[in-house]
Amino acid sequence: MHGYLAEAADSHGRMVFVAGEAGVGKTSFVGRVVQEAADMARVAVGGCDGSSTPAPLGPLIEMLPRLPAQVWPPGATRHEVFARLVTALREPGLGEPFLLVVEDAHWADEATLDLVRHLARRVHACRALVLVTYRPEDVVTGHPLRVVLGDAATAAGARRLDLPGLSRSAVGHLAREYALANPDAAPADVDRLHRVSGGNPFFVTEVLSAGTGAVPPTVRDAVQARVSRLTPPARAALDAVALCGAQADMHLLEHVLDDGPEVLDEPLQRGLLTASSGQVAFRHELARLAVAEPMPAFRRVAIHRRILAALLERAADGALDHARVAHHAEAAGDTAAVLKHAPLAAARAADLGAHREAVHQYRRTLRCAHGPADGRRADLLWALGYECYLTDQVEDALRAIQEALEIWAASGDTVRVGDAHRCLSRLHWFAGRNDVSERQAELAVQALEGSGTVELAMAYSNVAQLRMLSSDVHGTRLWGRRALAALDDLPDGRKRAEVRVHALNNLGTAEVVSGDFDAGIRMLTTSLEQARVADLHEHAARAYCNLVSCAVAQRRHTDAAERLEAGLEYCIDRDLDAWTLYLQGLQAQLLLNRGQTTAARDCAEKVLQRTESAPTSQVEPLVVQALSLARSGDHRWQQPMERAVRLADGIGEIQRLGPVTAARCEIAWLSGDAESARRYAAETWPKATAADCPWNRGSVATWLGDPTAGDGAALAPPYALEVAGRWGEAAQRWKQLGCPYEHALALARSGERAAMTEAVECFDALSATGAAARTRALLRANGWSVPRVPRACDQPHPDGLSAREAQVLELLAEGLPDAVIAERLVLSRRTVEHHVASVLRKLGVRSRREAASRSQARPGHP
Repeated sequence: MHGYLAEAADSHGRMVFVAGEAGVGKTSFVGRVVQEAADMARVAVGGCDGSSTPAPLGPLIEMLPRLPAQVWPPGATRHEVFARLVTALREPGLGEPFLLVVEDAHWADEATLDLVRHLARRVHACRALVLVTYRPEDVVTGHPLRVVLGDAATAAGARRLDLPGLSRSAVGHLAREYALANPDAAPADVDRLHRVSGGNPFFVTEVLSAGTGAVPPTVRDAVQARVSRLTPPARAALDAVALCGAQADMHLLEHVLDDGPEVLDEPLQRGLLTASSGQVAFRHELARLAVAEPMPAFRRVAIHRRILAALLERAADGALDHARVAHHAEAAGDTAAVLKHAPLAAARAADLGAHREAVHQYRRTLRCAHGPADGRRADLLWALGYECYLTDQVEDALRAIQEALEIWAASGDTVRVGDAHRCLSRLHWFAGRNDVSERQAELAVQALEGSGTVELAMAYSNVAQLRMLSSDVHGTRLWGRRALAALDDLPDGRKRAEVRVHALNNLGTAEVVSGDFDAGIRMLTTSLEQARVADLHEHAARAYCNLVSCAVAQRRHTDAAERLEAGLEYCIDRDLDAWTLYLQGLQAQLLLNRGQTTAARDCAEKVLQRTESAPTSQVEPLVVQALSLARSGDHRWQQPMERAVRLADGIGEIQRLGPVTAARCEIAWLSGDAESARRYAAETWPKATAADCPWNRGSVATWLGDPTAGDGAALAPPYALEVAGRWGEAAQRWKQLGCPYEHALALARSGERAAMTEAVECFDALSATGAAARTRALLRANGWSVPRVPRACDQPHPDGLSAREAQVLELLAEGLPDAVIAERLVLSRRTVEHHVASVLRKLGVRSRREAASRSQARPGHP
């Protein structure tokens, strides 16, 4: 729009039809254009009235105070007014060009539409940009604006701009802004909000403002205002479509609608519904909910019963959708149908990796299972608990498994009781309660000892897992081999395969961490491959997590990145939320290790938005968030660091305590408090020495200030060099590993003038302002010269853009097209196109809009 306005100043005018559904942001968009054009154009805005009898030429009347006085003299005819307006818009002596806005043209009167048509044909020779907004869904067949749009399509100066819904990242930006302004509000589920709203800004902001999962009244009012214009038969049909779900099959509607499917033509023309490939759907899910939720209860039940009957009647014609039947059965009050179809739907969902849907179906079944607390209810609770566990709903899983355990204990089923204790052990570990987890593991073995069952083998493997998580290689080998031996006399089957991949995972991880690396990798990859073949989703996810975790901790960046990509794809596709979050936390650490501080922090904060996630998934991103802030000189590191310390202390494992302690020590060093760094390290050192983990042990040992710390305890090579005081060699080793910050940190801690001077330059290159400031302070304290602080223009761009690319990004953020950018920067258009492509690639975005949003989110960067 800015480009068009610049061209209008040279008598090359434009009329732009700005199209977008209700709430998409047409008014906001136009308002921004008007605001930014206030000093460069004469602005006049007029709106069309949505009442039943709009005033003729109402928008033009509103514009008159901003137009030349001769445009509408008393007694002038409509034709004369149109001609005078065009003459005024072509007048070169008026200075700045005109920016005219006609809002909501779908409500325009006939005279206003004639004016729009008149201008569209002549604007190309005017000194004006004319914006005309309208809702496409209201311009149905036969609407007079549709005729105008057709006439304008061939006009030289006419253009159309379709405003799309917001991207997922834009919805996330709004959610973060709202969270900052409303810290006590429940966090928004950005993915669900984007999916349900379709990215409609009005809907998004209303949902955020409401702060609940229900449709806000203002959205309902907006939708109901459109629905009220329908005829009664069309409104009744809309009710039926609303209760059919996200999409309604036309064949199903033929059985449900009293007046036949042709009654849907009216809401289709009004844009309330869309039709494609035999399916009918609301344009927005929120619109469907706004129709469905206020529906009278008995009418709702009646419609659901008709839908259910139609679905069951059609069952003989093909495969039955148990999930859909269960939904309508519950809404219709048919508990027998729910108990029959919901468990089948849950099992099917779980088999396909849709674990959230499985949770929903098991909960639906249990709501309708009003009988005694028998084995069937216990089985349902067990299934629910497992699916909750897979989707990171740990506390819900604990409640379900505990209730199942009590039912089995009452009936004397010791095998199921023992297996429930084993499951509770795992769940309590996820919840960060290791002491309870260990006790439940003991109870499981006690209950199952001598049973000769696969459940006993899994109980052994569970203990092996706890030993592995504690970095106890000997204990892992002992219990892991015991688990595998217990399988020798058991028949083949899914449960036997499950125990095998579980035990191999534990054994392999322990060996990779501090034993036979090659053997460990073989066991881990075998566990992963067998789990994938057998569709053991949890165990495949565990294998990915452990492969990535080891690679990240050992600074094997390439291996970590490859495993991470495959693991995230696998877990996201199967709704494995717990492991997805865990992997994303590791991704944040990997980015930080590689010196990509900004990207690491963004990744960490994305994980931390899920405040209900398990403690084990929060520690890593909290550490990354705290370090990224502290290294850049931002003092907001305290809150995430304190949370990380609390969680790590509760878990008590060196794999959490090591990184948290190392982070605390580094931040203390950055703050000039070397004594606190030594104290933190000393507090954790006893657990570090007891654990078989050279990398975590080394991360603590380097801050002890004791050159004998490595005696009798293996340390990872770069840390061993640091402890020995061989800082230059350590720095070189970090550089070889691809860890630029650790390379600079080793130089900074060396106490040598040349090395510290080099460290400052490295920190500056990484935008690690806090670390650079601390090193400069140490240089000054020794009486040595200090490298100058780089000017803002000298500092590297946080996303790795060149200076020219950064300039292009700034102009993209202004919404300028390539031609205008080329003119501003005195470049060819082709060169600008190359720069834009490079900017998008480096930012990791797919559109100019996303690039502009990223730029605006980081004010002040070069």
